[in-house]
Amino acid sequence: MSDNAKLEVQALDLAALGRASATGQARAAALAEYEEPPGASEWVEYRSEGRLLIIGPADEAWGIAEQLKGDLKITMLATSPPSEPPDRAPPGRYLDGRPRELSGYLGAFTLKVEVDRGRVLEAGAAFGIDPGTFDLVLDLDGSADSGVDEPPVGYYRIRSEADRERALAELPEMKGEFQKPRFFAYDPDICAHGSRGLSGCRKCVDACATGAAYSIGEKIEIDPYLCQGCGSCVTVCPSGAMRYTAPSSEDLLDSIRRLLTDFRDQAGEKAQTPDVLLYSADSALATLVAVAGELPEHVLPIAVEDVGSVGADTWLSLLAYGAGRVVLLTGPSPAPTLLDATRRQIDIYRVILEGLGDPHAGDRLVLQPGKLDLAGLAEPLPAVVEQPATHGAIGTKREIIRLALAHLHDHAPGQVAETIALPATAPFGEIKVDKNACTLCMACVSVCPVSAIQGGGDLPQLHFREDQCVQCGICETACPEDAISLRARLHFPAHLQPGQRLLNEEEMHHCDGCGKPFATRKMMESMTRRLKDHWMFQGEEALARIRLCEDCRIQRMYEDEGGVVTHPPERRN
Repeated sequence: MSDNAKLEVQALDLAALGRASATGQARAAALAEYEEPPGASEWVEYRSEGRLLIIGPADEAWGIAEQLKGDLKITMLATSPPSEPPDRAPPGRYLDGRPRELSGYLGAFTLKVEVDRGRVLEAGAAFGIDPGTFDLVLDLDGSADSGVDEPPVGYYRIRSEADRERALAELPEMKGEFQKPRFFAYDPDICAHGSRGLSGCRKCVDACATGAAYSIGEKIEIDPYLCQGCGSCVTVCPSGAMRYTAPSSEDLLDSIRRLLTDFRDQAGEKAQTPDVLLYSADSALATLVAVAGELPEHVLPIAVEDVGSVGADTWLSLLAYGAGRVVLLTGPSPAPTLLDATRRQIDIYRVILEGLGDPHAGDRLVLQPGKLDLAGLAEPLPAVVEQPATHGAIGTKREIIRLALAHLHDHAPGQVAETIALPATAPFGEIKVDKNACTLCMACVSVCPVSAIQGGGDLPQLHFREDQCVQCGICETACPEDAISLRARLHFPAHLQPGQRLLNEEEMHHCDGCGKPFATRKMMESMTRRLKDHWMFQGEEALARIRLCEDCRIQRMYEDEGGVVTHPPERRN
């Protein structure tokens, strides 16, 4: 949050909000005591020397270059030549061509240029400059647009006259050293993106508005220079491998829990149920300031870096803490990927609230893109629970969700369904195992990234922890017998009283030679069936070796074949 935004937030909380009733007075008093959670502890630094690349039609680029050449070092890539021969030298390096593969960020943009006859050169060679990088990019016609919802810091795309005015005002100031928070932390140990060469969850990659999240095989990489803190990756992450740190959900929840307690204490027995309005501090502040005097007095506005970073662990906890609604106010032009990610998550948790018997489930979580619906917030809703939770936000994302669900479940206003069917994209569910097909080969155990599937130790058993399953699907892909299927659901006993459940068990096969158990009976049957037509296992003696343990098999080979392994027959033309 910028310093100016912090000052405006303070003015908003303490002066612009109405205090006509006891509720309004309680809100003002509670907000006056509100302690903001700690912000980011790590920072990303940029450095710009003012090397500006202008891309677009020569006539337009030339005029803008004339305006900026006194402040910046200009390079022009003309996507169409001048309409008339120029009567003066260009106000910077000039080249006719087309941009290819623009990438990077403030202080470190790289580019390839298509010149005559389709020849593509690195920017340094094309322009004859060293280094061939740029600090800033002004894209006049969109020919270098990468297509991400949120372009990188230092890239200006002109779509309107307002965009042009903003760029011309900001670009001369974009020299020097800059920094922004490192918004995220990543725990690869619980990431469900992949395992042993198999692909699983990619929700963070799909939800990233900046292209900062990308796959590096079985794990994810986040480019902190491209990340702008929208937080969609955190909201959709099923395991909590992606965590927001500016602030953390634990710190944010502890601050708001105390705020809600102060509000109820100030308002007394006749306190209206408060709504918590979370708004993006910089982009949505002007929207909120404009209507602050009309904001219903039971609505508590709280600034966050970006509402896209606030997910189910926060939503459910605030409802458990006694909030009637959780309202998310974005800036006027939110990234489509952010809206889609948040809406999909809201759809999942509305179903869960319905399963908890909440008659107002459809109104508890409200996403308001760019404009605040005051009429929809005019009347407070009754709280989901009569007794607000007091627990702290401790643990991982799933542990915080479990604590909130436990309170909502135990104090539910209506009849609670034991099991709630969820959309296929939900991060909760079970795996179903076809016992007739499963051989207990343990391939699923070896690939499960969150240890939801576990073996039986020395026993031929398959166990399942439903509270740990994130429905990534890697186990289903890994199963050689197609014996596993997924079913998204929330089974309350599995989450509120976590424990192992036996999925399958099998009789052991004992070595025909020494009697040692070394595989399941069904696995031996499957191997025999699959290998009986292989050239190495023709005849009863060869097939019999499959039923031996490793030591006895080697001994039998030496006894039967003199230690020589048979080779495949030669092919004949």
